[in-house]
Amino acid sequence: MTEIWDVYDENGKKTGRTMERGIPKDGDYMLCVHMYLFNLSGEVLVQKRSKNKESHPGEWDITGGAALSGESGSDAVIRETFEEIGISLSEDELNYIGRIIKPGRIIDVFFAQKDFDIIDCHVQDEEVDEIKFVSCHELFSEILEKRGRKKNYISMIKNAVKNYDFKNNQY
Repeated sequence: MTEIWDVYDENGKKTGRTMERGIPKDGDYMLCVHMYLFNLSGEVLVQKRSKNKESHPGEWDITGGAALSGESGSDAVIRETFEEIGISLSEDELNYIGRIIKPGRIIDVFFAQKDFDIIDCHVQDEEVDEIKFVSCHELFSEILEKRGRKKNYISMIKNAVKNYDFKNNQY
């Protein structure tokens, strides 16, 4: 089944148009979401993208994807987290961190902390080859920087990790 996405303008407003899964035309944007899912020990879950993915196959990354038509960022991140790794989240568990705009993409970034373990996860084979927990240090040095995330994105995540209190676990 083909995914249908809403088309946004450069200010993050819906244009009233939709597009099929793909690359937005010049001047159009799609809404994407990123989820930083922490366990109660303060480790973050990362996933190795399937070798069959069109973009960044076989690379370690965080959970995320594109919002379907009609979905908000929070709706999309809840759906993507469940589809890709089998972990259910509620809107009350989400912490909105911020938005990054880059050519063709508006990315809403979320954090959540949940009591779960790797054995609780059920990966979507088409999307994910492997999952693991990493420390915050590993997240920045081994995942985000190697993945080629831009400095403004990494700074936003570092500031959120540094300043955010996950159930009294300061980073």
